[in-house]
Amino acid sequence: MKMSKLAGVVPPIGTPVCEKDRVDEAGLRRLTRYLVDAGVDGILANGTMGGFAFLTDDEQIRAISVVVSEVDGAIPVMGGIGETSTSRAVRKAKQIVQEGVTHLTVLAPYYFFATQDNLYSYFSDVAAAVDLPIFLYDNPVLTKNNIHPETVARLREEIPHLVGIKESNQDCVNLQKLIELNKGDEFSILTGSEFLIVVGLQMGCDGFVGGLHNICPHIAVALYKAFRRGDLIGANNCQGELSATWELFRYGNIWGAFDEALRYLGIADRATGAPYISKLASEDVIKVHTIIDQRVKPYCSVTTA
Repeated sequence: MKMSKLAGVVPPIGTPVCEKDRVDEAGLRRLTRYLVDAGVDGILANGTMGGFAFLTDDEQIRAISVVVSEVDGAIPVMGGIGETSTSRAVRKAKQIVQEGVTHLTVLAPYYFFATQDNLYSYFSDVAAAVDLPIFLYDNPVLTKNNIHPETVARLREEIPHLVGIKESNQDCVNLQKLIELNKGDEFSILTGSEFLIVVGLQMGCDGFVGGLHNICPHIAVALYKAFRRGDLIGANNCQGELSATWELFRYGNIWGAFDEALRYLGIADRATGAPYISKLASEDVIKVHTIIDQRVKPYCSVTTA
């Protein structure tokens, strides 16, 4: 399946949930429209910020289906897979493909430590099971398993529909090596380092993925547009705005602030599943609201219909 190279702003959309941590479809549709209306270039559904780790398998698939339906072809939708074994990942990949996503994003397996040969086999077997453009997802802090740049290059030689990687390793030396080994017009490298977006773009990344951008997609889009037109000062100013907005995540272990922000924006009641739900103290609620009042609400509006 031939597609144009994916670049730009690709938020890992949160998954609003309701009773028994089932997908809140109305809230997810509002959040999807909020991102699309802000001008993002793609959406990653069922990623880390999408809370795949506290959703059942059925609800993961439902979340992806709702996002695809609401986007309705306007921008690419990546369906995320986070699994612990090849058999589970292959099964889920086949399910997600049926939902109409444009790409699959495959996280390195987590829980047990894996060798590079293990990772090579894992990604190769998942890719062999589906005929859809695939992104690798490297997030060693959460998986314990770093995908080495050399392994990415090796996989590219063997998997023709491997089209990119989301790189959340904060190590810029690793990122530089990844870019050097995997340059190519058809291969996308998206940084997941929210405080180093401009640095990543300058190094050669094609775009970026950040959970914060669920809340302030307008700043992320403005950053990318400024960089693309050669306005480095403007891009760095936007990076500063993003960093200042990220301060809200200091409250409630990230998830508590995320839920409060979604409520305050009128999008959804929560996007956090048990047991990670965190109720903010009243003074922290005020701090989150203040950040949103100053940096988000003046520039974005939510469609509630």
